[in-house]
Amino acid sequence: MTRADLTDFHPRFLLAVALFVLALGARGETALAPYTATYKASFNGIPVVITQTLATTPTGYRVVTAAANALGEIHEQEDFHLADGAILVDAYRYERSLLGSKREEQLSVDRTQAVAHYLRNGDPRDIALRPGYLGPISYQVQLRRDLIAGKTSFDYQVMDRGKVKQYAFQSEGADVIRTAGGDVNAVRVRRVRDDNVRQTFFWMAPTLGYQLVKLRQEENGDSYELLLNELSAPPAAVETAQVIR
Repeated sequence: MTRADLTDFHPRFLLAVALFVLALGARGETALAPYTATYKASFNGIPVVITQTLATTPTGYRVVTAAANALGEIHEQEDFHLADGAILVDAYRYERSLLGSKREEQLSVDRTQAVAHYLRNGDPRDIALRPGYLGPISYQVQLRRDLIAGKTSFDYQVMDRGKVKQYAFQSEGADVIRTAGGDVNAVRVRRVRDDNVRQTFFWMAPTLGYQLVKLRQEENGDSYELLLNELSAPPAAVETAQVIR
């Protein structure tokens, strides 16, 4: 894999990594339990560590995801809250620094005006809010809830890069996955795309609250895998999520 390929690959891969690491807490379906999950992978011989932390905030939840290797790092976070069982986006931020190139994205939601303000490297764009619109990370929470509810196919409207995009997924079976903590049974989910150029598969372990234990992406004859290395949950929620670097 070339450096140019790595630069293009990481943002999509990072978002995909976050898909299934949100776990429900013991307080019920609408409660999310704080945690820190660490994943390891290797791209063209370069090791990559990806960490995601979920924490409560005074107004809801914050998820922070960070990926880093010798070429640079990516950091993203989203704030959201739950109201009457529905997920409502509050804000999203994305930062990428790879090979000396930087990119920043921000999304802030103004529900009084029913609009989401998107900003990429100083270029603004507005999105008219509609019921059910989710963010680049919060749609992952809804997907997680739908999996627990027993659904096998999923479609979401996601505010992504200044546009509203349709994200679709399909549950396709189960496999035994070998992790750092031993073998686990996991459900396999595929990202549904209009073309077959890129195939992305996720394996989530029901015994771990459908935690993501493996991710595999195939594209142009190359394949990349990521495995869960460590999962921990703090004894109490914190006000602000801290990324472990």
